[in-house]
Formats: sequence, C-alpha cells, structure tokens
Amino acid sequence: MFEVLGLGFGLMALVAFGLVLATVAVVLWVVLLPFRLLGVALKLAAFLLALPFLLLFGVLGAAIFGAGILLFLTPALPFLLLVIAVFWLVRRNRRRVSVA
Repeated sequence: MFEVLGLGFGLMALVAFGLVLATVAVVLWVVLLPFRLLGVALKLAAFLLALPFLLLFGVLGAAIFGAGILLFLTPALPFLLLVIAVFWLVRRNRRRVSVA
C-alpha cells in the first residue's frame, strides 16, 4: 500500500516539476522575445546593407562567366548562323495572307 502512495507522490512531484519548468520556459520566452526580434531586425538591416554588393558581384560574376561560356560556344557559331539563315529564308518565302 505504501508503494502505491510513494508512486503517487513521485508522479505528483514529476508533474509539479514539469509545471515549474514549463512556467520558467514561458517566462524566459516572453523576456527574451524582444531580443530575438531585435536580432531579426538587425539581420534584415545587414542584408539590406549588403544587397547592393551582392547584386554588383552577381552581375560581375555573370559577365565574367558569361564571357567564358561564349568562348566555349564559339565552335557552335556556324551552325547557329545556318539555323538563323534557314529560318530567315523560310519566313521570307512564306505567302502573304491577304485580308478580304
């Protein structure tokens, strides 16, 4: 019988300890929330400050790597010109549609 009573008190102590921990967690969350919001605002401000540099380096990188891609696509230039010429000839010799 005392074992059941001891288990009941032990369970009651665990529930009370959990309740105290939950209360402390909620209080700390409320106390620390303004600092977390300030951290988010500062990260956003830092991102907005760095955004022009990110755009500048992105365009610069695209220009540099774009020039390299054009260098490697140079052997395909005759085939590309041939396709453009065929497309131009087909389009030029198409019948004109007259509106009645």
